[in-house]
Amino acid sequence: MTRHVFSDWAVEDGSFLRLNTVSLGYTLPSEIIKQIRLQNLRFYVSCYNVFVLTNYSGFDPEVSSRSNVLTPGVDYSAYPKSRQLLLV
Repeated sequence: MTRHVFSDWAVEDGSFLRLNTVSLGYTLPSEIIKQIRLQNLRFYVSCYNVFVLTNYSGFDPEVSSRSNVLTPGVDYSAYPKSRQLLLV
């Protein structure tokens, strides 16, 4: 029978703080809008995946496991989440 030796050399703290979505809106004052013959005008800005604070050495602390029951929580080095900025 073989012995399995478990080690923590590949284990690290995966705690993180993520700001995922920020949305801001601004409605122009009615005095300005009436000059261009509109009733209402509103602008929106949304940003997704704003920042992540972590000491994790990989791309993303939300581990990309391959749904394998033998290796739960193993990081398979997925690409990081993209940051998106939307102006409407």
